[in-house]
Amino acid sequence: MIHFTINGEKFDSPKNQVSVEWLLELVGLKSADVELIRETTGEVWTKPSEIVKLHEGDVFTAKHRGGPPKPEPEIHYAVNGEPQVTTESPLTVEEILRRAGAGAAIDLNQLASYYLDNVRSGVRYENPGDEVPIADGDQFVALHAGPTPVA
Repeated sequence: MIHFTINGEKFDSPKNQVSVEWLLELVGLKSADVELIRETTGEVWTKPSEIVKLHEGDVFTAKHRGGPPKPEPEIHYAVNGEPQVTTESPLTVEEILRRAGAGAAIDLNQLASYYLDNVRSGVRYENPGDEVPIADGDQFVALHAGPTPVA
């Protein structure tokens, strides 16, 4: 058994020659845009199919080339005055209504009877499947167009 470390985690291998891809999978990384560095020698591998000859006590670092992956920017918007955050755009009318939910006074059982107005752009979306581009700072008003129950 050969003992080695990747990103501070200890591992064992019965083989002394393994692929970069196999080593990266041990620490939960996909091989695209990731490099593997043997700390003691400075050797660097960038291709998943490359073979690494393991030595007892090897210490590796696996990291994204060019630094850590950049997170998707957050888009802040509101529905009926209730703040919302997403990293996705566009979203469908139905997705926007579901995410806003009861906090924005939306009856999730009647989503098909709502339409959505973007106050900033003046655009109205009337179908649950319509895709809505969302920009940071957008303000939406969800209006119920169907019958309302009477108490």
